[in-house]
Amino acid sequence: MTYEPDDLFYLKELFYNIENYSEIEKEQLNKSLNLFYGLASDNNNKWKKNFKDVIKGKGGISNSGKQKYTEISQKEFDKVSPKIIIKKALEKKADINKKLKKLYDGKQFKRTIIYEAPPYLLSIKEKNGSLNNEFVAEFILDNNCSSPYSNAIRGCFDNENEPILNILTSNKCGFFDVIPMPLPINSDLRNMWATEDKFVIKGKRIFVHFFEWGIENYIKQAEISKDKKHRIAIGIPLNNAITLYEYFAAKKIVKFGCHKNQKISFNDPHSIDFKDKKSGLWIHPFKNCVISTSNTPNAELMKLAFDKLPAVNSVKAILPCRR
Repeated sequence: MTYEPDDLFYLKELFYNIENYSEIEKEQLNKSLNLFYGLASDNNNKWKKNFKDVIKGKGGISNSGKQKYTEISQKEFDKVSPKIIIKKALEKKADINKKLKKLYDGKQFKRTIIYEAPPYLLSIKEKNGSLNNEFVAEFILDNNCSSPYSNAIRGCFDNENEPILNILTSNKCGFFDVIPMPLPINSDLRNMWATEDKFVIKGKRIFVHFFEWGIENYIKQAEISKDKKHRIAIGIPLNNAITLYEYFAAKKIVKFGCHKNQKISFNDPHSIDFKDKKSGLWIHPFKNCVISTSNTPNAELMKLAFDKLPAVNSVKAILPCRR
């Protein structure tokens, strides 16, 4: 099975233009979700099983005491229509867009943090004999977000107390997710995107398309400073991150605008000499890669990406990025 360039159309529409679709037109988005999960991009809901497999078996309580995941039985999940699943994701997407607009409006950014995607957390419960579907998620700009992704930002800018929105604003730091809406992703899906030939469309892996769409959308809404070289921090799990580093090894430049200071050499190495350093921090060869051994962003690596000296002044090893 191969995908054609036109197959990407509905996926990009799902990401960035769904608000302008009628309810009837939204039915076409089955095509985009089938492509996202590696199925034939037909107008059917076969993607629903893959969606279920990705979120299967999750359970637990967050640090804040809120229920983050509910294990969903096949019987319960089969009762939920695709319309409900899409509806809940789009409701959260609208909330995310509102918060990003608040971050972007009237600001000029000297640096940008780029993460993979907001979490998809759908709690499905029996309530009074019927299903009660509640979207439970902690987006990075949500109040009291306590994920490793928000903690990396707090640690980078040495601010444990203020909301992430305030921390980013005061440090002239922008933010976007490459996948701009909550859809469940796991390691198996990332590996498929990164290795299977069917996900090479128009000479690029599907996650490269996602990344380029994300930048395109970001610079339409956010103002990027021209004063100094723009800095980015890539907090994307490694299979997808490596896809980007492999692609930009040849292409090299990523444009956040037309000014020379808005053009970034994506695969730049670190500018700090790490020789004869002996303690604590694992470093990737690319300066902007801030993913730690836990496959989540690290505050000290983010400091290096932004030319801030980390709290630890040494490293344990220089790790090559590889699958």
